[in-house]
Parts: sequence; structure tokens; C-alpha cells
Amino acid sequence: MTHQIGTPGKSCECWAPVVGTMLILIGLFDLGFGAVMAAASIELGRLAGVVADNSGLISFGHALSQASGGLLDIGSAEQGAIVKSVIGELPPVWLSLILAIGRLLLALASIVLGIALAKRLRSAVLPLSRWALVAAGWGVLGMLFSLGLYGFIGKSSGTAAAGVIVLLDLSLHILWPLIVLWRIRLARIL
Repeated sequence: MTHQIGTPGKSCECWAPVVGTMLILIGLFDLGFGAVMAAASIELGRLAGVVADNSGLISFGHALSQASGGLLDIGSAEQGAIVKSVIGELPPVWLSLILAIGRLLLALASIVLGIALAKRLRSAVLPLSRWALVAAGWGVLGMLFSLGLYGFIGKSSGTAAAGVIVLLDLSLHILWPLIVLWRIRLARIL
């Protein structure tokens, strides 16, 4: 049994380099997406800390503004109340950060396994099938925990924007790993 998928003289097994290259490219995109997600989670954590530190003042200023009919607006209490409600709609910051770190690790694994598959290494097939199962499961968890985020995007940017984000998330983080797994099973290498 050879260490490569296919043999140069007989069968090219061209699916392996093609899927490997796609794994690399999608992994690079997902690496950037995960980095943006991690940075946004860190910034939201900082903002949530500021809001939590000033929560009493925000509530007092908001109540005073409401009682005076908006005549007394102390320290942008209305804006603070809006930020407080927005942060309340989003998933917890620690959860967003964990999801982002998991996404980064899966993207890095995708790139490494894509390189191995592009080189047609047979030893990459079993880890790649495991990656596909873990990535699809992580994608399902990520989407379930991001329902509040999708709702927030729908309210702030419109239903079409939320729909695009949901479809992108579904296709990249659930369907793509399942397609990779299907292709490996179709080749009957395992």
C-alpha cells in the first residue's frame, strides 16, 4: 500500500489536491473570520466591563431622563441604556471568545490537513475525517449559541443581512465539513 492517494502512473485521484486546495483557501478565510470574531469579543468584553462598572449611574440617569421627559440628560444616560440593552441581547462575551478560539483552531487544522491532502498523503485522510466531524459539530454549536447575534444583526442591519450571515455560517461551518467527509467516504480510502 502506498503512502499517497492514487498512483502517478495509473490514476490521478485529482479530487485530493482539489479538496486540499479548497481546504487551505477556506481555512485562510475562516482564520480571518475567527480573528475578527475574537477581536470583536475582546472589545465587547471591554465595553461590557465599562457598562457594568457604570450600571447604577446609567440606570439613575435613564430614570431621571424619563421622569423629566428628556429635559435632564445626564452624561448620555440614554446612550448608556441603549448600549446596556444591546450587550444584553448578544451572547455572553466569554462564550463568543471560546467560539472564536475554537474557530481559529479548526481553521489552522484545516490549513494543515489541506496541505497534506494537496500532497495526496494517505495519512491525512483519517485526521481529516475526524476534523470534518468536529468542525460540523462545532458549527452547529456555534450557530445555536449565536441565535441572539443573528437576531441583533436582523434588527440593526435588516433581515437580508442576517440571512446572509446565517447562510454563510451554515455553508462554511456545517455543510463544507460534511461535504469533505462525504468526499472522503466516496473515495473509500478509510
